[in-house]
Amino acid sequence: MIDIKTVTIVGAGNVASWFAFILAKNGFLINQIYSRSISNANELSAKYSAEPIDDIKKLSPNSDLYLFALKDDVYLEVLDELSIPLTFAVHTSGFNSKEILSRYSKCFGVVYPCQTISKTFSFNELVVPLCVEGNNSDSENILLNFAAKLSDNVKILDEQQRFSLHLAAVFASNFTNAMYDIAFTILEEKKIHWEMLLPLLQCTLDKTKTMSPQQAQTGPAKRGDALILQRHIEQLPTKELEQIYQLLSDFIQKRNGK
Repeated sequence: MIDIKTVTIVGAGNVASWFAFILAKNGFLINQIYSRSISNANELSAKYSAEPIDDIKKLSPNSDLYLFALKDDVYLEVLDELSIPLTFAVHTSGFNSKEILSRYSKCFGVVYPCQTISKTFSFNELVVPLCVEGNNSDSENILLNFAAKLSDNVKILDEQQRFSLHLAAVFASNFTNAMYDIAFTILEEKKIHWEMLLPLLQCTLDKTKTMSPQQAQTGPAKRGDALILQRHIEQLPTKELEQIYQLLSDFIQKRNGK
C-alpha cells in the first residue's frame, strides 16, 4: 500500500491553493506546483518551498501523489500533455469522471472538496468536507486515510453520488447566491442596507440543521397568499424577475400542495 508523503499539485488556482495549504499544514511535502502561468506557479510554490513549473512535461516522477486541481474544461487538454506514468493520480473535480486519469496511472481516483474556495479566504477557518473515490478498494482506502488527515468530514462517494452532490451544491450555493444578488439589488435601489437581511439568512440556514428544507419553508407562496404574491410581482422592475418570482412561487406551492 502506498504511503503518501510527497505530493505534486497540478494547478495554482483557488482549489489548488487550499490543498497546498492544508497539505503543508498536515506535514506533507509538496514537490512541485504546475501552472501554465509561471508567475502563478512561482507565487504559490514560494509559500511551500515547492518547485514551480509551467511545462507539464517537467513533472518529476518522484511524488507519491499527483493532485490535479484544474478548471473542469481543461483537464483533458492538460492530461494529454503528460509524458510520464504517475504513481497515484487524483483530481478534485465534482463533475469529471475518475476514468479520465486511467491512462496515466494504475492507481487513480477523486478527492472532491464540497466547498466554495477562494484564495482570499482564511484557510485556517475554512471547513472543507472531502469526498473520495478510488479505482479499486486499495486505492479507495489509501485516499480515505489521506483525506482524513486533511479534513474531519470525509465520505466515500461513488461517481453518480458525487455528480449528484455537485448538482445539489449548485442549487444550494450558486443558485442561492443568485437570489442574494436579486435581493441585494432590490434593497440597494431603496437605499436599504444588506445587513438587514443577514440575521434572516442565518436563521433560515440554521433551521435546516434540525428539519428538512421543505419543513423549514415559510412565506406567502407556502401560505397561498395570492394578494401578496401579486403585489410582489407588480413591484419587480423587469419581466425576467417577474418570471423568476412566479416560477419559484409555483414550485413552492406545488411542493406544499397549494
